[in-house]
Amino acid sequence: MQKSKHHFYMEVLAKRIMFGDTEASAIQHELQRLEAGFAGEMKLKQTLSDYSFKTDHHVLYNFECMNDKGFSHQMDAILVTPFFIIIFEVKLLSGVLFYKPAQHEFYRIHNEKRENFRNPLDQVYRHQLFLEQYLRKWQITIPVYFAVVIANQQAVLDESLENFPIFHISGVPNFIENLYRNTAKTNANMNVIIAKLKQLYHALPPRRTISSIRLRKGVLCRWCDYKNTMHYYYGAFICNVCKAKSRDVVFETLYHYRILLGEKISNRQFREFFGMTNIKVCSNILSRLGLEQRGAKKGTYYIIPENILSWSKKKTD
Repeated sequence: MQKSKHHFYMEVLAKRIMFGDTEASAIQHELQRLEAGFAGEMKLKQTLSDYSFKTDHHVLYNFECMNDKGFSHQMDAILVTPFFIIIFEVKLLSGVLFYKPAQHEFYRIHNEKRENFRNPLDQVYRHQLFLEQYLRKWQITIPVYFAVVIANQQAVLDESLENFPIFHISGVPNFIENLYRNTAKTNANMNVIIAKLKQLYHALPPRRTISSIRLRKGVLCRWCDYKNTMHYYYGAFICNVCKAKSRDVVFETLYHYRILLGEKISNRQFREFFGMTNIKVCSNILSRLGLEQRGAKKGTYYIIPENILSWSKKKTD
């Protein structure tokens, strides 16, 4: 299951944000929410993998796209069968959950504190309307259902939620079974639906941008949980604190740069981000990495590939 670009962005940003930045704490909290959401999605994947489907099926996880009006859609999972399509929205919430349908108000009480949330039922209903619109455009007739799945078994669902498709993750098989019993098989071609959805898919960009002056520079030591920086010495980076020595950390640092600042990097940008000063040393590192080189003379820059982390076995000295 692939994380979103925004999730990857926040993972790196949480490591790189200045310790005293006014948003440092908020960034850490947002990353924790993303990690919790991803853990919930993994639980759904495990539940669906364990379920014995009665027909062919296909699941698209973390489905992202833009609608015709330029607004984004992010669906945790889309289950496609010859009988129906289900859109799943996964929430890893705790406490007691309540719903006021007339007001479309969704809230919880946790540790004697009331907290309102964006209504997940309205959220996934919006996805349902969007998907139905495209199915009509594709001239495909198949019912689309949705469900909000609570991945935290400790959460309590109040009676106000009884008449709505929201339940604990353990109820997913029963929900699917009921749809199989009460829905007739359609003439829709499942492979065509999947192909159309894959064409519609568009990975959304991160929902944040940040100025480079707010980022911690240097090669951060992963063995110190990214709290300390490493210095370059005879072809390797060494941590003054834990004494870890590595050549491969150059790839992780380039990955950080690509995620936060973009795929193009010049010698000057390399020096600034890596916390180095020697132009010749940095030029040698960049040339020996084997990155795609563009431009000439002072306009020379390099392209950091998307799979830069997998380059860690290449020699860097």
